[in-house]
Amino acid sequence: MKRLFIVLISGLSLCNAGCRGGQPSSGAAPTTVYISGEVVSEGYIGNGVQWDPYQLDYGHGRMELSAADRQKTYDRLDFMRPRLIRVMVNTSSFVRDGEFFPENDFDQISWILDYCQSRDVTVIFGDWGGGIVDARAKTVNHELIAFAARYVDFLVNGNGYTCIKHYNLINEPNGNWSSADGDYPLWARAIRSLRAEFAKYGLEDKLPLAAPDVAIWTPTEAWWVDSCATYMAPAVGVYDIHTYPAKSTVNSGEYADIISAYKANVPAGKKIVMGEIGLKFVTREDSLLNRENIRRARAKPYASVEDSQMFVYDHIYGVDMADALFQTANSGFSGSVVWRLDDAMSTKEARDKLKVWGFWNILGDEFFGAEEEIVRPWYYAWSLMCRSMPPGSRIMRTEVSGSASVKALAVGKEGNRAFALVNVSKEPQTVSVTRDDASDWLHVEKYIYAEGELIKEGDHNLLPNAKELRLKMKKGITVELPAESLVVYTDFR
Repeated sequence: MKRLFIVLISGLSLCNAGCRGGQPSSGAAPTTVYISGEVVSEGYIGNGVQWDPYQLDYGHGRMELSAADRQKTYDRLDFMRPRLIRVMVNTSSFVRDGEFFPENDFDQISWILDYCQSRDVTVIFGDWGGGIVDARAKTVNHELIAFAARYVDFLVNGNGYTCIKHYNLINEPNGNWSSADGDYPLWARAIRSLRAEFAKYGLEDKLPLAAPDVAIWTPTEAWWVDSCATYMAPAVGVYDIHTYPAKSTVNSGEYADIISAYKANVPAGKKIVMGEIGLKFVTREDSLLNRENIRRARAKPYASVEDSQMFVYDHIYGVDMADALFQTANSGFSGSVVWRLDDAMSTKEARDKLKVWGFWNILGDEFFGAEEEIVRPWYYAWSLMCRSMPPGSRIMRTEVSGSASVKALAVGKEGNRAFALVNVSKEPQTVSVTRDDASDWLHVEKYIYAEGELIKEGDHNLLPNAKELRLKMKKGITVELPAESLVVYTDFR
């Protein structure tokens, strides 16, 4: 069988390709990366972003997204090329006095789904879960679930949004912040009620579940996946979990061990995706970063102190997210949805305290400050991950030895390929790369995501640092990885 591959490399510079790299590492034995012909997973779904309807009322009067803001968002997404998008709503917002109004604020949801439909993006759609169940009373709100099914019928059958492929019911049901409050039997009853309602509209086969949608930090919640596989396998189209690991957990490589426990419980022939992913500073090792994160949030007039990731303004967040994605894909997951697209989507603590997690704030010019509308560095890192891992790709096994700070990812599809490494340390690394398929790789573009290395064009485009490279894989490659960097070599266009 012909071997195809893509390897994503953080902070990579290929010496025999005549590329500029970081400073050589001092005397240490080189780190070795071996790219195997073994396939980790087939049929990658794609990477993307959480994109929900916007709050619009931030306590200072209702605002609107202008045509220019919407087009700017479309243009930025077109460069990123997300292929998996999660969209969540509250069904209760379409119900007044027991009457159902699916057209309520339809413009808010249609511009999101229009984009996904026109770009062939897979959508995981769902309800956050407010009012769906009452964990204290152990009751299921069958009427609201019936409205949820009617809303999906309105979108899919009524308006033709066939881009909606899976449905989430109750965000993170294992959490005490969820309406299910960790009650699996109660959540399962709500799921059975939903499936019965879906059957009334011919949606059972059209819209399988994305489940269990649990938020995890350790392997201990893997039984949720196992229970879904045991008791509701026919209804589950794709398994999913959410992770907000500590930076230290990701950079150490421990993250892969944690999430592998969930992949292990997925039935053969089914896929699992990361339905939400972002970094938090929740360990003792990250305590200084957490303190700085809080300081930055308090200093920003419109930032939520309780729920913001203020390092989205720093290039290192893009490196860390690449590190997490490499481990996720290498653990057999088939896609990742990053949290999240735009600060302006929602708030916490007060109507004008934004959850700062996004690539930008599209209402910066209008209210929150023009500088907030500028694309943040990690947009470019995540865009490279989306563009270089298209739907249908295969993930190849890689082996890294010599440094825990370096990760590698290999992917391929129909003769196209890319390869990359990530170096999360503050020191440059020398890396020797070998692979099973030793043919030269022609017509390669190189992108370097590192401080001072991005070549930007216009509002959001990233240009390659080099074009038409020939990588002499028969001889192997020596790579100088700059500190805290991501570099991608690809012939995907």
